[in-house]
Amino acid sequence: MFSYLVILLCFHFATIVAKEDTAHTRKYFYIGGEYVTDTTGNHVLTNHMYVEELTPVGGSAKLFPLVFVHGVGQTGTNWLNKPDGGPGWASYFLGHGYKVYLLDIPVRGRSPYSQPQSQNSIGSPSMITAEAIEQKFTAPEKHNNYPGAELHTQWPGNGSRGDPVFEAYYASTAPSLMNVTLQQTIDRGAGIKLLDRIGKKVILIGHSRGGVLPWLLADSRPDLVESIVALEPAGPPFREPNSSGHVPARKWGVSDVPLTYLPPVTNPDVDIVKKVLPTQPGSDEECVVQADNPPPRQLAKLKNLKVVIVTAEASWHPAYDWCTVTFLQQAGVNASLVLLNKLGIKGNGHMFFLENNSDEIAEVVREWIEA
Repeated sequence: MFSYLVILLCFHFATIVAKEDTAHTRKYFYIGGEYVTDTTGNHVLTNHMYVEELTPVGGSAKLFPLVFVHGVGQTGTNWLNKPDGGPGWASYFLGHGYKVYLLDIPVRGRSPYSQPQSQNSIGSPSMITAEAIEQKFTAPEKHNNYPGAELHTQWPGNGSRGDPVFEAYYASTAPSLMNVTLQQTIDRGAGIKLLDRIGKKVILIGHSRGGVLPWLLADSRPDLVESIVALEPAGPPFREPNSSGHVPARKWGVSDVPLTYLPPVTNPDVDIVKKVLPTQPGSDEECVVQADNPPPRQLAKLKNLKVVIVTAEASWHPAYDWCTVTFLQQAGVNASLVLLNKLGIKGNGHMFFLENNSDEIAEVVREWIEA
C-alpha cells in the first residue's frame, strides 16, 4: 500500500510541474470583520477577509492596482498558478507591471467560517461536488447540459476525477455560503474596508458570483473604482437562467442587495418596472430589463465607470451575458461585451482563466484596461 501511494504521488507531481513565475514581493493581511458574543459572554471575530498583496520586484509600473474576486467554491488561489502548474493571471499581470490584490471572500478558504459554537446564524457552508465541477467547469463537453458545451476543448487534461489536473483543481475548491444575500452583504462590508485601506482607485476583476462584488463596491466607493472587468458575472438580471427554472434572483438587477438608483428605489419588486426582450440568435434566454415607461432608472454611482463583460464560447453564459450588458447600458453604465470566439479565441469554458490559452485571454483583458 505504501509503495503504491509513493508511486501515485510521484506520478501526480511529475505530471503537475510548476513553471516559472513572475518575480514579486508578497504580504498578506486581514481586513474587516466584527466580534460576536456567545451565550457565555465570550467573543469570536467573524466576517473578516484574507487578502494577499503582490507587487512586482522593483515596484508597480501601473497607476491602478488590480483587485481579483473569485467565484463560488473558489478562493484567491484561482489567480495564482493554474492546476496544471502553469503561471496564472496574477503572474501575467505582475509581469506587466501591475500590483495585484487577491482575496478569499469572508466565510471562504482562509477567511474562516467562525461563529460561536452556541450560534449558527448563517448556516454551514457547503461543498460543490466533483460531479458538478466536471459537468459545468472542467468537462462540460462530456455532459452537454447546456447549448455550446460540446465546443469545450481548452481544459488541460480530461477534466474528470482521476486526472491529475482535475484532482489538483478540485482539491483547491472550498465550502461556500449558499445564502447569496447574506454573502453579498458580508462581502461588501469587508470590500469597502479593503478599498479604503488601498486608498486609491483600483480596477476590479470579478468572476462568476464574484462578479457581483465589483458592482457593490463601485456603488459604495465610486471614487475608488476606475473600471470593472466582469468575467461571466452572475446573471441574468432579475431571475435565474432557464437551466435554473427562471426563479427570481438579483432583484436589484445585478445584485441581491441594494444598489443606488436615480430616481431612488425603495422596493425593487415594485419600483423597478420591467419588460421582457425576446431571445437572440443562438440563445434560448429571454431578457428581463427595465421597461421604457417610466424611463429606466439609472445606476447613479456606476455611470462614470468603464465596464466590460468577458464571455467564453463553450460556457453557458453566451445565452444571457448580452442581457446583462443590455441592462447595464439601459441604466446608464458604459458597458460593453467581449465574446472571445469573435476574437478567434475558441473552446473555452467558464473557468477560462485556468485553461490552456489563459494568457491569450489575459492579454485581451489587459488591452481593454489599457485602451
